[in-house]
Amino acid sequence: MIEFVLYAILLGIMLSLILIGPSFFLLIETSLTKGWRSALALDAGVILADIVCIVFAYYGAKDLSIFIETHPGLYKIGGFLIMIYGGYMYFSKPVLHVDKSHVVSHNYFKTFANGFLMNLLNIGIVIFWFIIVGWVTIKYPKDYEFLLFIGIALLTFLGIDLAKIFLANKFKERMSDALVYKIRRVLGIALLIFGLVILLKGFFSFDRLENVIPNTPFHTDSLIQ
Repeated sequence: MIEFVLYAILLGIMLSLILIGPSFFLLIETSLTKGWRSALALDAGVILADIVCIVFAYYGAKDLSIFIETHPGLYKIGGFLIMIYGGYMYFSKPVLHVDKSHVVSHNYFKTFANGFLMNLLNIGIVIFWFIIVGWVTIKYPKDYEFLLFIGIALLTFLGIDLAKIFLANKFKERMSDALVYKIRRVLGIALLIFGLVILLKGFFSFDRLENVIPNTPFHTDSLIQ
């Protein structure tokens, strides 16, 4: 159970790093210029969009995960898609700053709605959540395990966002564009490696792969407690 919670917290931390982008800087800049209430409204919209993506991904991936378990060759496709996303993270340099005048206003509901739409219409976020939810449903197929795991991850993610809001000045000083791009490249490499491991599961039987890669974060038995 302890490892279960730790993996969920780790996922929440990874989410806060992987999802660094326009919403990250917009959240900080909103806290600095419009106040913490506007920043919270914006973040609530972003989080709700994440939850919507998770719900759709869960119901879409639930039957798919069962099918994948009985057809392990499909891991080739999943691993390949993760590697593509990792390559995108490594090579891409997205625009990190958006004009907040079009997103943030003194109307909290409007700010909330804009945060929701900004995140929901980001195709990269949607694809990312489908990958994450697909992985979690395979590792933790029971509904209560999935809900607990995702719940802990999202609470961790929200906690980090709250830290961004209330420590906005320090984040603004330390988090330069260059550093963000470096973080994205490191995470891109990590996703490429993870995708490669998943890809290998499509070419080898699970037992053989578990013998080749024992006691690693990708080891199946270490993740299922």
